[in-house]
Amino acid sequence: MEDFNNSMMNPVEHQLTTPYTPQQNGVSERRNMSIMEMTRCMLHEKELPKKLWAEAANTSVYLLNKMPTRALQKKNFV
Repeated sequence: MEDFNNSMMNPVEHQLTTPYTPQQNGVSERRNMSIMEMTRCMLHEKELPKKLWAEAANTSVYLLNKMPTRALQKKNFV
């Protein structure tokens, strides 16, 4: 209940963006580029067929989610 009360004190700010403008999605665009580059590198390095693209992309996302980031350096995890 305390978490709910805290969330009500700091509501999420709603921000509108123009449709089909990747310039406004800088962080997500960089993340997508990292996923694509990592996927291409894995397939090329091990000379794997393109039919394994989806599995390589899933692996890239998994690995990137496990890597530390600057945004989370100051967070303490229990």
